[in-house]
Amino acid sequence: MSDLKYSVLFMRDDTDVRRFRVSPMWLKAFLYFQGFLLLLSIAGISIGVTFWSSNAGLRAERKALEIRLSEAEVKLERLSNMEKIMEANGAKEQPAPGKAGPAPVEAPALPKLPPVNLKNIFEKTNAGLVTVDSFQARLSGSDVTVSFELTNVQSASTLSGAAEITLVRNDGQISDVEANKADLSFQIQRFKHIRTSFTLPKGVDRRDVFGLRLEIRGSDGKTIFSDTYQLRDSLAS
Repeated sequence: MSDLKYSVLFMRDDTDVRRFRVSPMWLKAFLYFQGFLLLLSIAGISIGVTFWSSNAGLRAERKALEIRLSEAEVKLERLSNMEKIMEANGAKEQPAPGKAGPAPVEAPALPKLPPVNLKNIFEKTNAGLVTVDSFQARLSGSDVTVSFELTNVQSASTLSGAAEITLVRNDGQISDVEANKADLSFQIQRFKHIRTSFTLPKGVDRRDVFGLRLEIRGSDGKTIFSDTYQLRDSLAS
């Protein structure tokens, strides 16, 4: 029994038959080695899938953290802008410090400005119908040129309406601008590049401008998008 061998024959039509004798030990070793390779492959695939799933989860968590950080930065910027406006209004209302002097000469009464409504200035609206990208403003003297990309999110249907631009001053007051209404009207199925120009209102210097407020209204007159763009952030290079 110790001389037991397995014969392996290789036959071809154009050559003689070749015969090889293999020991059962080597045959078992070959089969065990193939089984070991199979188990090793299964283990490798399992470990690879586990690491890939873990990496995908980490990437999703990182993306969520980046979005939360971006939203927090936007809120912080808005709160900082609100604080600046409130401080500016408070400084105007308080008398300058110092010793009491002679009674001042009465000056002509200045027109009383309406109260500042920070909600109207910084409120954001997004009905999920459009997106606004690449908002830019160019100033040349008292002339302002505004451009942005308006995209219809629901491209299956045509969306029509008009955009409205107002000017936000450093004191929190909002001033209307005389822009060409034809430039700001739209009827889009996908996207439209909107560009318009206007002149700063009389008595308003570019140093008095805090930013521009954009409102997108649908054909029914309802606001579907609104946001305020600080001038230093939207100036084109």
